[in-house]
Amino acid sequence: MSGSTVPSPPGPPRAVARIEHFTRQVALAGVALLLLCALLSCADIATRRLLQLNLAGMVDLTQLLVMASAFLCIPLSFAREAQIEVDFVTSRLPPRAHALLRCVTALAAAGFMAAVTLATADGALQALRNGDRSATLALPLLWYWAPVVAGCALSVLACAAVALAQGLRALPGRA
Repeated sequence: MSGSTVPSPPGPPRAVARIEHFTRQVALAGVALLLLCALLSCADIATRRLLQLNLAGMVDLTQLLVMASAFLCIPLSFAREAQIEVDFVTSRLPPRAHALLRCVTALAAAGFMAAVTLATADGALQALRNGDRSATLALPLLWYWAPVVAGCALSVLACAAVALAQGLRALPGRA
């Protein structure tokens, strides 16, 4: 048939692309929070200089926005496999061996991030049980923990998807 396109096969490559797209959207939200943090900091400086007025709670807001920004951006680096690899070693590997190595490292990263997710979720639950609040604005500390837990959990998903895709590439005839 001329003019028709062949649909991409279902499976991990499409799933990885979807996860990468989702993590990109989450990272953009993280970048927007960082931009908001910068704007609030500029506003704080301007009001101090021009009006001799401090904006209350800037430390609380800065901590919240910077932590949220960082942890919402981390999953994208896992989904894009943007971690550092020792090129002079990995470039000499055959494609299947390289894919197998990437699969193993993605599985290790998924395991590590799963442990981090559990530890941060425990911290979030403890803050919730204790009713912990930020120092100046008295914001619930759960607001600080939520993006950290979410970013770590999404990192596990991204690592698992990459491990599956790389594992399939390592199979005979798939490199």
